[in-house]
Amino acid sequence: MKVMVVINPRSGKKRAESLRGVAEQLGREGGHTLEFRIISAPGDGRRFAEEAIASGVERIISIGGDGTLNAVASGMVGSALQLGIVPMGSGNGYARSLKLSREPARALRMAFSGKARQFDVCYLNEHLFLGTAGIGFDARVAHAFDQSKGRGMWNYMRLIVKHILGAKPMHTVINANTRTREDDVLMLVFCNTREFGNGAVISPGSLPDDGLAELRIVTKPPLLPMLAAFIRMYNGRIDGSPYVTNIITDQATVQQDGTLAHLDGEPVEIGKEVRFRLDAKKLWVVAS
Repeated sequence: MKVMVVINPRSGKKRAESLRGVAEQLGREGGHTLEFRIISAPGDGRRFAEEAIASGVERIISIGGDGTLNAVASGMVGSALQLGIVPMGSGNGYARSLKLSREPARALRMAFSGKARQFDVCYLNEHLFLGTAGIGFDARVAHAFDQSKGRGMWNYMRLIVKHILGAKPMHTVINANTRTREDDVLMLVFCNTREFGNGAVISPGSLPDDGLAELRIVTKPPLLPMLAAFIRMYNGRIDGSPYVTNIITDQATVQQDGTLAHLDGEPVEIGKEVRFRLDAKKLWVVAS
């Protein structure tokens, strides 16, 4: 099998590139032909995937975080190219939702030897995401995290604590399933998979291959219920919170007061009108 390995050298606290030797060994053991690419600039992941398709690569392996995974996948959608995942980011929400190993060498072995099946992909205003996207509070935290010097779960949690108490609700108008509703929300999360990352399960019922997404409308609780909601999110019981409402759909439009969003944790300027859609079974992913 012809395999391209795409490495983000900044991932895994700059340890991602150390997996090259392991990949070379697995390539020899499996009789694979390998090509390596290193992410060095925005747009590299998509370009590498397009090059892989053009050169007859059968499987591309992403070694990095959710942002690297998103970039590589954006060049693969609708093709027969298969995506292997070695999660080495801050959150790894997509890999965790697929129950893939987070131990790099084990994940790399699965990326070479596992079987691929088709998964859904989603878009906000034509921007691809695989797992979760959001507007409101989680988008503001994603932008703050992107601008901060620190990485990892604890820095992300620090930013959540810093911003949550003063977070103001955002007015939204949501059109989905031929119905319109207005809400003042803390955040609105578009979920193709279960979690943000780091074990924070925002949508326990979301499956990335069922042709549907969950729009999670989260209103801001008072302080003590807010703490309880965080606990529920980390033990997979957020559906029991009175501050979370669910819409199941494959498309929606939303008007928001702000202009920010995140896509798989990566911050973007999305504008006040947000168009969401799910495209079913458009991406081959090595998942077993």
